[in-house]
Amino acid sequence: MKIPVPGGYTLQGRWITTFCNQIQLDTNKINDCLKGKLIYLLGDSTLRQWIHYLPRVAKTPKFFDLHETGPFKKHLLLDAERHTQIQWKKHGYPFVTYSTYSVTDEGYIPREIDRLSGDKNTAIVITFGQHFRPFPIDVFIRRAISVRKAIERLFLRSPDTKVIIKTENIREMHIETEWFGDFHGYIQYLTLNDIFKDLNVGVIDAWDMTIAYGTNNVHPPDHVIGSQINMFLNYIC
Repeated sequence: MKIPVPGGYTLQGRWITTFCNQIQLDTNKINDCLKGKLIYLLGDSTLRQWIHYLPRVAKTPKFFDLHETGPFKKHLLLDAERHTQIQWKKHGYPFVTYSTYSVTDEGYIPREIDRLSGDKNTAIVITFGQHFRPFPIDVFIRRAISVRKAIERLFLRSPDTKVIIKTENIREMHIETEWFGDFHGYIQYLTLNDIFKDLNVGVIDAWDMTIAYGTNNVHPPDHVIGSQINMFLNYIC
């Protein structure tokens, strides 16, 4: 379906979509929703925020130490009783950061998707764009097309797999604007919507959401992350 513009609005701190029936989930409903799920978060640190936020609302998933180091290590949440696994892994180059990180387990998003068998209890969330802003737009376009082709291959072998695209957040207006400004992000946002518009994927319009909340922060506060995750859970449950 074509998502309208804008895709929703904020009311009393909550994001309300304009194109579907959205349920506000509490801890019990979240735990029931996550039961038996394999969730893969593939992208940048704006998705890493999700995996740090989820244990605070789901309560039961616990981090499993994979003996890696640094903020961009693979993160893994497990709930053995409910057979739930949630994993975050950074996307491949370009990846712009002052922090050091290991490249021994480096993988582009298309390759990571190709490694997943997928089924009705598997959900994949994908986001990329912030680290592509300083580079020519064709780098972003080629990556987006590669991701699309990987999703098409996934649907051929497992059409029941849930795939969710999270668009970029708006970010600070005063930090390296010529490189990372929302001018570049908006072009990528429109490009991404065009490339994925006829695929059977869910869309979390983080661009609209962060504009509505007026965050101007690449890492928005918890109430915005909570709205994004609630939207995601509505898609998969």
